[in-house]
Formats: sequence, C-alpha cells, structure tokens
Amino acid sequence: MNAQSPVLVIDDDPDIRWALRSILGEAGLPVVEADEGVAGLQLAARTRPAVVVLDMRTQGLSGEEVLERLRLQLQSVPVIVLTGHASISGAVDAIRAGAFDYLTKPFDNDHVVATVMRAIAQHSVPPGEKGASLRETITATMGHGPAIQSLVNQMELVANTDYSVLICGETGTGKEVVAQGLHRHGPRTDKPFVVFDCGAIVDALVDSEFFGHERGAFTGASDRRRGRFELAADGGTIFLDEIGNLCTVGQQALLRALEERVIYRVGGTTPIRLDTRVIAATNELLTDQEVTTEFRPDLFYRLSEFSIIVPPLRDRPEDIEFLARRFILQTQEALHRPSIDIHPEALDLLRGYDWPGNVRQLRNIVRRAGLMASTELQAKHIQPFLPNRRTQVLVPPLVVQPPHVPLRDLVGKQVRQLEYDALLQAMKLAAGNKAAAARHLGIDYKTFRLKLKAHGELASPQNEFADALGNIAGA
Repeated sequence: MNAQSPVLVIDDDPDIRWALRSILGEAGLPVVEADEGVAGLQLAARTRPAVVVLDMRTQGLSGEEVLERLRLQLQSVPVIVLTGHASISGAVDAIRAGAFDYLTKPFDNDHVVATVMRAIAQHSVPPGEKGASLRETITATMGHGPAIQSLVNQMELVANTDYSVLICGETGTGKEVVAQGLHRHGPRTDKPFVVFDCGAIVDALVDSEFFGHERGAFTGASDRRRGRFELAADGGTIFLDEIGNLCTVGQQALLRALEERVIYRVGGTTPIRLDTRVIAATNELLTDQEVTTEFRPDLFYRLSEFSIIVPPLRDRPEDIEFLARRFILQTQEALHRPSIDIHPEALDLLRGYDWPGNVRQLRNIVRRAGLMASTELQAKHIQPFLPNRRTQVLVPPLVVQPPHVPLRDLVGKQVRQLEYDALLQAMKLAAGNKAAAARHLGIDYKTFRLKLKAHGELASPQNEFADALGNIAGA
C-alpha cells in the first residue's frame, strides 16, 4: 500500500458517492467508486485501495458478505462501514467482524476525513506484513532524532502491558500516533481501537456516548445504541482524546466505569463487563489542573499509571527535513506529479519557524505549498503560508461614521470587531486548541465553535483570521 492507493467507496446511492468523492478529494485523497458489492470487490482487486468505505445496504451481495470477502481478499486494508442511524447495532456487529470503524448517515464532513485518515495512518505498516517494530513504526512516521528516540524508549516500557497511559503534548504533536502505536504493538492489537474526542460532547450526552442507550431511554432514542466503551469492551483499547476537556459529569461517569469495570447502557439494567485498555491524551498539564479542581485528582491517578510526553516540533528541529520530505512525497503522489525536491532555502525557512501548530501545521503548509511547486519546493512557495506571529491584537478605536449610518449598525460593527479580535487572540494563546480558547474566554465549547465558524466565513482569504484558522489551528 502507498500514498497513491485510492479510497474505494462502495455505495448504491450516487449522491452519497458524489459527497464522499468531493469531501475526500478536497483532503487530497484519490477516490474510486462502485455502485454494488460485486463491482466493488472487482475494483478492490484491481486498485488495492488504502481504505474501503462500504455501505452495509449494497445491492446484490449483502454488506456483511462484501465485508467478509474484503477481509479475505485484502487482509490488512481497513474497511469503514457506512450506515443509517437506525442500523448502528449492525455496524457494531460489523466492527466485531473486522471492520475498522463506522460512519452514520447523514455524516459530518470533518469526521469522515478524520476517520479515513486515521484508518490510513493506523494501517500504513500492517502488523505482521513487514514485521515492523514499535521503533520502526514510530520513527517512520515522526522522525529519527534523539527526542523521538527518547519517546520510543518510553513507549517500549509500557506498550506490552495493560497499564492505563496518559499522553501529554501540545496540539498537533502526534498524540494519536503514539496511542495507535501502543495499541498496535501491545497485547490487544487484534481488537478494536476506539477513539472518543472528550472536547466535542455536551454534558447531557456523555453517558449515552460513553455507554450507549436502550430504545426509549429518552426522547429521540428510537433504537438501541452501543456506546464507545462497549465497542472496546471485549479486549479492545479506548483512546480518550483531549481528556482535559472532559466535563465534570463525564469525569464522574468515567471514574465509576474504570473503578467498577462494569457499565450499563442508559435506560438498561444489564451489566456489560469491561476488558478494555484506556489510553488518554491531553494538551494540558493535568497535575496543574488538580490545584484548581478542574480535573478530578482521583481520575487523574486512574488514567496516569504511566505518562508519556510527546515533544513539540520546535524542540526537535532535526526532524523537520524528514517530515517535510515525507509530506511533499505524499503531496506529489496524491497529485500524480513527478518527483518534487525541496530547495535548501525552503528547508532553512521551515527550520527557522517555531511551529505553534506543530507537525499538523507543518503538514498543512507543505501540502498547500506543494500545489504551487512543479519540480522543486522553494522558499517563495512556503513564505505566504507562514502566519505573522504578532503577540498582541489591538482593538481598533471607535470611529464615528457618516450621519446616515444608524447607531445600531455602528455599535454592532464595533461589537463584531471586538469579538473577532478576542477569538483570534484566544486561538493564539491556546496554540490552536479550541476548547482551551473557549475556557480562556469563559464561554462553552459549542458557542466558541459557532462564533469561530461565523467569523471564519466572513473573513477574506488574505486576512489574519483566515491565516489563524488555516495555520495556527492546523485546519
């Protein structure tokens, strides 16, 4: 498998195929598609896809049969099943039969891309196919410098155990890569690796997302749903990303589950026993949070039987050339272009930047600059995408407009400008972490995201806010 391998979409709905082709294409991923199971299997044999997205209600062969044949035909290729909300239980059964993950219709564009990219990353070096060690797997992705070698030393100590691991590191440093490495090279490698973003869920839905619910448990619960813990209950690993953003209700529910090793679906009475390894990640120092009681100390100790710190990119400049060449190779293959080299001045420019968005930001900039390069990536291709790192955003003074401008409009414009600048400054202070920026402003995460989206849509591609979204946040 290589970066040119396409994503194969098997779905009989042309609108769904078009949507997935557009979403994944914008992310730089080539897509091939089939409208029914037999054609999909034939196309899979010819193209050797990197990932398969399979609708469980295909024409002809059933989705279950197509999945079974894909697992035999393409043993190491991840299959992501696509299903409606009413068929989630069937999707969970598919995961137990070997599928990588599932997507529900209607789907969120960012979630589709994230799931596909995670599948590609997790299966880029299939266990047993190349016999890659943990060190080979991590260094092939993150670099070979002394900081990464030290990171692997930490990982090797705990990978083959069932210890709970807390991974600390700034946004974009590769915490999920580390979590995947621990799972793949640990005793649970053949079981599911389930990801849960703790910063993207509201308090009222925590129990349902964690533990699932029974039909009729609450308004809108039209069918039984298995939660993320149940997906990993039978020997799998659950990765709790951005655990520092978990609300107080979620912390209490998580602690209870880890202590009792038993969960119940919302509205259910049947105990579900957990044989699950827990790996958590945070971009904050939870020990500091203990003092302010934002994070429960007892939960912290449960999660941090072993802690790993992922170094920021600015502390390992020796890996920048390796990473840049890796990303430009991916870009070249995704765009079906001939070899693209990197000019020494471009490398100097990359090495001289402090990368607040870390590896994710570097990848973003190299791929964007790669669109403009023909045979060589030069400094002039990179410079426009390096944001201006000003440390202070000044609020413009109130300017009196001509008399025909209503006072309400004048005040509204100034309020929007103040809000705009506050959001930008918070994003910079939080190095692109939206949840941390929301806390800095004293608003909830959902409100922050809505305001960020609203201002981002109003921003022009040339202004500083658009740069912040594209570069600091690693969009």
